[in-house]
Amino acid sequence: MPPVPKSEERKMFNSLKRLFMGMINDVRNGYIQKADIQDNARKFLESEEVDAYLRHLMTRMTARFRIDSAKELKKRSTTAGTNSRLLFELMKHEMEGPVGRRIYEIIADNVQYIKTIPQEWANYVVHYTQREALKGKRPAEIEAELRKILPEHMTKNLKCIARTECAKANAAICQARAEAVGIKCYFWRCVKDNRVRDSHWDMDGILVFYDDPPSPEALFPYTRNKRGDPVKAYGPYHAGNTFNCRCWQEVVVDMRFLPDRFRFYRAGQVQWITKRDFISRFS
Repeated sequence: MPPVPKSEERKMFNSLKRLFMGMINDVRNGYIQKADIQDNARKFLESEEVDAYLRHLMTRMTARFRIDSAKELKKRSTTAGTNSRLLFELMKHEMEGPVGRRIYEIIADNVQYIKTIPQEWANYVVHYTQREALKGKRPAEIEAELRKILPEHMTKNLKCIARTECAKANAAICQARAEAVGIKCYFWRCVKDNRVRDSHWDMDGILVFYDDPPSPEALFPYTRNKRGDPVKAYGPYHAGNTFNCRCWQEVVVDMRFLPDRFRFYRAGQVQWITKRDFISRFS
């Protein structure tokens, strides 16, 4: 499945921003007491309107992914072998089976995760307010500062959420479809620009099994951050399944089309293998 288009990330970001910018009204209306902010955030999260809006947003997003990937797979189904044709046929009725159930799980999980964010902002406002009040600032001053700070704080947060949740949903749909027709593995692909983290550059082109996700940061521990410190390992995960990850999964729909020689990950190690040896061991 190809990577998530930037247009999809922007659509989700703009939708979330429109929804959650209403949280700033508490500050503008003078609600800077802890009880007021947290109580209003709780009521906001529990409202049927917010729940319905988020479910509609996530349903619309996953539907676009399904349509885009169906178009891509239709191009490949006549040349890429039996698995690709089975996958394309499955997609016609997938909402009635295990893939559909997985998509509904993705929607529910994303809704619950996104609904935790306003509470974090409420806590941020509370802590900021209390800290600045101890410095002797008047409520009016604190409100004015929050009006400037909170939108920027929310924007950074929402961009990360939009990118991460779009990629995770895309990856989960890809995996559910592949496993439904017995596809066992994929090639990890990164988008190859200057924003890709080093460990994901190193993962590019490595074949990964769905039953054995790698830990890229642990596999390539020499990777350093901007301060020169070793990058923290985030545990095992598949392409597209960690924060801000834009990598994608190129599923192996037919082993006959594998490269003559490639790298693969298995049981904590990356090694080279020939197509002949790979097919004899894993087909």
